[in-house]
Amino acid sequence: MPDFRDEQSATADTLTMHTRPLPGGGFLLTLTGALDHHTSPRLTNAVEELLQTDTRTLWLELSGLTFIDSTGLTCLLHISRAVTEAGGHLTLAAPSTPVQRMLDITGIGQVLTVRTDTYAAGTAHGGRDEADGTPGEAG
Repeated sequence: MPDFRDEQSATADTLTMHTRPLPGGGFLLTLTGALDHHTSPRLTNAVEELLQTDTRTLWLELSGLTFIDSTGLTCLLHISRAVTEAGGHLTLAAPSTPVQRMLDITGIGQVLTVRTDTYAAGTAHGGRDEADGTPGEAG
């Protein structure tokens, strides 16, 4: 399993990615730092590598992102398209306040699957949707 860790501290031009496998398949990528024109190519490359493993479920946990620019938003759209074309599903989880604001302002939050909770909270409270491996809605 690829592990995309960047040991630098999270400053404006750094992005730390931690990858972990999900029960039943797929991966959770936890992002910390900035997703911008400097760091977006690293995320794209990481997702491309994961898609080579026949991954169908991908979660991006965004609670640790402190900054996202238009390139970062475009990166998320491209990743969503790549995952969908591979027959999978992308979920953005727990976006930080600045990221959620950008998703709302641009309307991208209406196009992509965005959950306000984390992957762990979604699975603990809502169970799993067996069709696509994503946590089900809490009921």
